[in-house]
Amino acid sequence: MNTTNNGDHVTIALEGDFTSDLLNDFRSAVQQEIENGCTSFTVDFTNTVIIDSMGIGCLVATYNTLKQKGGEMQLSNVPENLKDVFQVMRLDRILSIV
Repeated sequence: MNTTNNGDHVTIALEGDFTSDLLNDFRSAVQQEIENGCTSFTVDFTNTVIIDSMGIGCLVATYNTLKQKGGEMQLSNVPENLKDVFQVMRLDRILSIV
């Protein structure tokens, strides 16, 4: 996972599948950036093919945390198969997919 902070916006580029193996690192990265005052995030799915239920839960929890702090989160470079998952679960209605 590669994190880039541009001052007021953080991009987290996932390296591999967004499954339970990656969640602790993702949560830690998000928490650290929130503590540094950043509440605007992009999660880049360029190198991601699979997301499991824990990954989806983590995205929703992160979205809710950021929303409570007046922040935002968007998902970028989401492959079609993951877009389909988000649409079936109606998460495309709350998560911004660009």
